Amino acid sequence: MFAEKANQICALLAIKQADLSRMMQCDKSNVSRILNGARVPKIGGGGVRRLIEGLYLFADETGKVDELCELIGCKNRSSAEEIKAQTAAWLYDGATDSLPQKSKQQFRAFGEKLDAVMELAELSNIRLGRMVNVDPSYISRFRNGLRSPKSNRETSDAICSVLLTRIYEKKKTDQLAGMMKVSSDALTDEEDAALLLQTWLFDAEPADNSSIVETLLENIGTFAFETKLPPSLLPSVLDETAQAKEESVYFGADGLRAAALRFLGGTIRQQAKELRLYSDQNTEWMADPAFRVKWATLMAACVKQGIHITVIHNVDRDLDEMIGAITAWLPLYMSGMIESYYCKKERNARFSNTLFLCPGIACIRGSNVVGQEGRHGVYQYQVDAELLEADEIAFDGLLGASKRLVKVYENASAELLSQIGNEMTILGTTLSLATMEEKTLRSVLARSDAVQNAVISAWQAQRQLLENNLKTGFVHECLPIADDDRLLHNQIPIDLPGVSLFYTPQEYAEHIRSIIRLSETHPNYRFFVLPDVPFEHTQIVLSHHAVAVKRMKPPQITFLISHPAMCEAFSAYGEKIKAQYKQDKISLHQTLESQLFDRKRSKLTQNLRETK
Repeated sequence: MFAEKANQICALLAIKQADLSRMMQCDKSNVSRILNGARVPKIGGGGVRRLIEGLYLFADETGKVDELCELIGCKNRSSAEEIKAQTAAWLYDGATDSLPQKSKQQFRAFGEKLDAVMELAELSNIRLGRMVNVDPSYISRFRNGLRSPKSNRETSDAICSVLLTRIYEKKKTDQLAGMMKVSSDALTDEEDAALLLQTWLFDAEPADNSSIVETLLENIGTFAFETKLPPSLLPSVLDETAQAKEESVYFGADGLRAAALRFLGGTIRQQAKELRLYSDQNTEWMADPAFRVKWATLMAACVKQGIHITVIHNVDRDLDEMIGAITAWLPLYMSGMIESYYCKKERNARFSNTLFLCPGIACIRGSNVVGQEGRHGVYQYQVDAELLEADEIAFDGLLGASKRLVKVYENASAELLSQIGNEMTILGTTLSLATMEEKTLRSVLARSDAVQNAVISAWQAQRQLLENNLKTGFVHECLPIADDDRLLHNQIPIDLPGVSLFYTPQEYAEHIRSIIRLSETHPNYRFFVLPDVPFEHTQIVLSHHAVAVKRMKPPQITFLISHPAMCEAFSAYGEKIKAQYKQDKISLHQTLESQLFDRKRSKLTQNLRETK
């Protein structure tokens, strides 16, 4: 009977076994055994909870909760837990009238484990942050699963060391051993215990590239555009390159460094218009600190002089290399004077190649056996017009086999966002302009001297993009709800292009109500309430085939990334966040409405304080 009823629900929802197993987060074979009657989940057990959770979530996603309630005879549709409990009772012919509760300590993810160990060690975010030299807000994001210290081995080691020392001081090794499901004796030796704790904290983390994504986003959000190079350095470097001995052939890493400085210096002095750069050899030749300062000085001067730079990055090996390339070139990306590409052709494992070209002026060209460049590399410095023409043809051939790695835009326009596609996830810092209703927008603009027509035009374009996406795909927004204190002190920014305005409590409440209405009328719109912003100064709009990263502080620019591996890494990061903070619509609306209630109460409290 149980299997028949479970199949009846599946038929009503038109859910496939693969979808149900995904919702239940279990193997498809387990679902198959339940539906064919080979296994009946135990009343009150975890298996039936996962089954009912999976069925309800699918009904919620597909807008069929009312149909499910009709089938199971549930009259109280205002509570998700009531609907699930009624589903359990219906499946078991009334043998149960409640849904089994989840275990409070599942310890399936790093954040859950860190939170439990910190409580055991009696450490707050502030105290642990001080002990490992990390801002307490980062510790908070580690605990709630929005961030991970995996991208910084020094930080993760420090956290493990501090936690373990504290556990020893508090004499709580037995409790920690119980959490980790190891014997107390295994934690006797500090070195072994540190390795066990490190492994336990991170072993449940999926084998994704979240740490790589976090590294890039952190660099974009915190990068200081102002150069720290002394202004007097450029004349001396230019003078050095002008007086350097001119050779037609340079040897080894030292020779390549000398050739590169001569090349850039000549480019600046001759007021070139363009640089075209490619190299797939190991970057160890750039490791010399003194050279890197001179290189950075000359490259900054090229940008300031208006020299357009086309670079084909060697990023065909792994994501770390791609992130490293983008991070290293951030100053040039910020300037808007660079076009970056990646070559679709496979890299030659036998020979490395370098092609630094300034059309019509000079070119450094080298082809060497991989691994021998440092001592025995040979680099030709070419100025002959016929050779330069051949070099340009060669570079064009590489460029023809390349695709854009990063595009840089001054504004995150609707036209730019349309390149993301019709299925997008937004990891934001404040409510998006597209979900604000026109009445609220005009009320906001009435407080500003901004050019209203331009802002309204931008809103209309973004609103239309939102509606189009909801017709053919989905839009998922993940961001925290503003806390009352910051809202009452006018510290919550409004997502307005080129305008700096902050929400009033009434405007914010109106926007929240708009989101509630939007999620009620559009099943493809989802809002995920986060406990904090993943990245303070960065907004991410992503899909499986494109990512837009908007820097929220000056210079406010947007990076559009389309490399498949990078998009997949960003997408996986977004899915991880959504899976952790997913709510059904009933629960979401209750959460948002409770925020409105709390905000009214805090506003009343504020008014009372002001009248005293």
